[in-house]
Amino acid sequence: MSAALLRPLPWQQALWLDLSSQVLQQRLPHALLLSGPAGVGKRWFARALIAFLLCEQRSGYACGQCRSCQQLAVGAHPDAVLLGRDGLLGLALTEDGRYEQALVHWEPKTDSVRRDIAIEGARKLIERLSLSAHYGMARAALIEPADALNTNSVNALLKTVEEPPPATHLLLVCERAQALPATLRSRCQRVRMGMPPLAEAQAWLDAQLGRAGTDALAAALGAPLQALAYANGDALAEQRAWADLWVAVGRRRKDPVSAAASVDRDAVAGHLRWACGWLHTQFRSCVLAAGAGEPAAWMQMIDEVVEANRLAAGNAQAQLLLESLFVQWLRLGPRALGSG
Repeated sequence: MSAALLRPLPWQQALWLDLSSQVLQQRLPHALLLSGPAGVGKRWFARALIAFLLCEQRSGYACGQCRSCQQLAVGAHPDAVLLGRDGLLGLALTEDGRYEQALVHWEPKTDSVRRDIAIEGARKLIERLSLSAHYGMARAALIEPADALNTNSVNALLKTVEEPPPATHLLLVCERAQALPATLRSRCQRVRMGMPPLAEAQAWLDAQLGRAGTDALAAALGAPLQALAYANGDALAEQRAWADLWVAVGRRRKDPVSAAASVDRDAVAGHLRWACGWLHTQFRSCVLAAGAGEPAAWMQMIDEVVEANRLAAGNAQAQLLLESLFVQWLRLGPRALGSG
């Protein structure tokens, strides 16, 4: 287990001092809603805070050596659970909160990818939290992504979120807090986690990579954890290919249907999210470089992609949405890109 996983990220220190002090004073709210953009460290912070709550020898952070920390490292702590689309599992001190041999309290029966967190998982969580704590410390549940809770799951959890058993804490993590019903949001203390200062994010990223991560951070629009994932994988090359694809359609050198088909089916949802950021970047460049295209055309296309992302989060077929976007871009692209 890396000691870094027990500590908040550098740009989270002020928030950590506030909430860890509340833990020590036994006045931490029973339900926290951590929301903000992808890649800024919401899950990282929640995981470190849960470790601190459960640690038997804590000081400024969880110790990493006691019985609780050792069990939490591999998802075997009986008082720490993770509720997500994959079921109710033992929360682990890993980057995604999961571990191969972690405790499994409940799993969906179907093998298909789930779009939401089923009511059965919410009920199993409630049952789990009704049990006595094993070590006389706190109990904690991480619900992530909280915006995947469906209406039935939310309704099942409301009473527990409002009046949980003693020494029980629920941490809900999501990117789209407004997608949660007001009945759930109002029962949680909201913690907004925005983009870190660019210099701080860059310094942290460079330390992780051992090299400059400027390109990765720019591609991730300032989100350092997202940038790290990009730099350690093939995402940057893939995104450059996607940008070339959009330019080719916008210049009418590629037709919309074949352009959409060239995006791997499993990557379409990620492509839609990326397109939103890419269009915003191009729009800013267009505004700064007077005469190099029409800002209004970029803005119209941004609206189209935002709507496509909203529909993709529901039941709409992402591949068809992408085809439709490229059809729109074939019309708007020449105006947006200008001459060249």
